[in-house]
Amino acid sequence: MASRLAALLLLSSPSAAIAQAPGYRVEIVPDAMEETVYSWASQRCEQWHIPDAPLRAFRDETGEVVAFASHYRNRAMIGSGLDRIKTSCAVSFEAKNSADPSQFSDKSWIAATWTRNGRDVFALMHDEYHADKHAGACLFKDAMSCWYNVVSAARSSDGGHSFSSATPPTLVAAPGFRQDVGQGRHRGFFNPSNIIERDGAWYTLISTTGGEAQKRGVCLFRSTNIEDPTSWRAFDGADFTLRAVDPYREDVAQAKPCQPLKVLPTTVGSVTRHEASGQYLAIFHLGPDPGQGITGGRVAYSWSSDLRNWSPLKTLVVQPTMWSKNCGDLNRYAYGAIADPDSKSRNFETTGDEAFLFMTKIRVKDCKIGPDRDLVRIKVRIVKDQP
Repeated sequence: MASRLAALLLLSSPSAAIAQAPGYRVEIVPDAMEETVYSWASQRCEQWHIPDAPLRAFRDETGEVVAFASHYRNRAMIGSGLDRIKTSCAVSFEAKNSADPSQFSDKSWIAATWTRNGRDVFALMHDEYHADKHAGACLFKDAMSCWYNVVSAARSSDGGHSFSSATPPTLVAAPGFRQDVGQGRHRGFFNPSNIIERDGAWYTLISTTGGEAQKRGVCLFRSTNIEDPTSWRAFDGADFTLRAVDPYREDVAQAKPCQPLKVLPTTVGSVTRHEASGQYLAIFHLGPDPGQGITGGRVAYSWSSDLRNWSPLKTLVVQPTMWSKNCGDLNRYAYGAIADPDSKSRNFETTGDEAFLFMTKIRVKDCKIGPDRDLVRIKVRIVKDQP
């Protein structure tokens, strides 16, 4: 209880109202070379065995690293260290391709993991419902117009080799309306960041496209008991009070909008705590920004001392991203996440002054994105700014 009170006091403190610049910057290590972690051409188990989410990793009870950055047929990468992981063809989780949107089991991605002991692993799932793939479920034919999304909970009791969820899954974040409402754009809550433990509670950042009184942006969620998936609550602007409401089983009038955080523009690839500064570092992959003369996209970052107030975005690297419109960009990047192989955290929640930026490298053919994607990494460093 004391740790929860301390966290609440910190979040409500006037001194935390404005994110302070930490005096550090993130940059690619000079002469660092891109390294391939997973090669689609030589290591795939099937055509769509692709890195399709930001890297999440933990050390299991034997000390081996288990990592996920997979497609909806979720497969782990396992190795003696984060710099020595190899793909497995075993499937850790796959949703049921259910045509019933109330089951939240069409396509699911392991989007975040956290474990205390390396055996019992708690996960957040990015659950997509593609109504265009199910007869009569959508007024449109294209995937984006028919895409409906929630975030749910799952659990593993064998160190991440297999995951299971309740039926239907316990919701962590969900829109206050059903999938047939607001069709014509992608709707719901998407892509939770990794889970960060802080002062006896657990936090994640989840993006939303808004709608029906919910503003678009990134909302902060907290659990005070990681073992209880029903304990997750969203920040309402003052406190963590908002429980996910199941729009198929509960009165949607009970659903209240979360308060998007300022500065954060979209899906957070990763959040880590820089040990030297004590600051939290968030990473984003962003699309073209004509106002800054960026035509293909960039990796950007922001700092926070409390996970709620964030500093203005800074650019880590300019590169073509999956949102690039330039057909000449034959390689594009997505799903950036920072992780330090030497992190003292079992869940790689911390970084030293050097770490790796993991990304999905997408090869473009005939101006189209297909399955030819690798998981790559490049070394970055966190440097103290000169006064």
